Amino acid sequence: PSPHAAAPELSALLARSMDFKGQFWCERFFQVLVVLFGLAGFAVGYMKQDFRVTFQFLSAGGGISAVICLPDWPWWNRNPVSWIPYDSEEEEEEEEPAKPKKEKNKEKKKKSQKAQ
Repeated sequence: PSPHAAAPELSALLARSMDFKGQFWCERFFQVLVVLFGLAGFAVGYMKQDFRVTFQFLSAGGGISAVICLPDWPWWNRNPVSWIPYDSEEEEEEEEPAKPKKEKNKEKKKKSQKAQ
């Protein structure tokens, strides 16, 4: 049995892929969160004169940002990519044997002359 059979919601979540805008905002959110925790940690650590506090803030920021940014949460998938439809004519052209470049250029010229 599939490990995801018991939880269809989990398998639907795991099957998704983050869209491009989601990747951008996820990375930006990660950077901002780590910098904010780093600055706060530096300030608190400086006031307490304890480097461990700074490190704990950085660790907390890294952990929280990992939980928010690493999984493919649905809010990172709000702009799905619409792919160009597949054209079967292109496949037929690729199946033809390779012609010398000069012959291909002649055929293109003939087609463009017919279109005019």
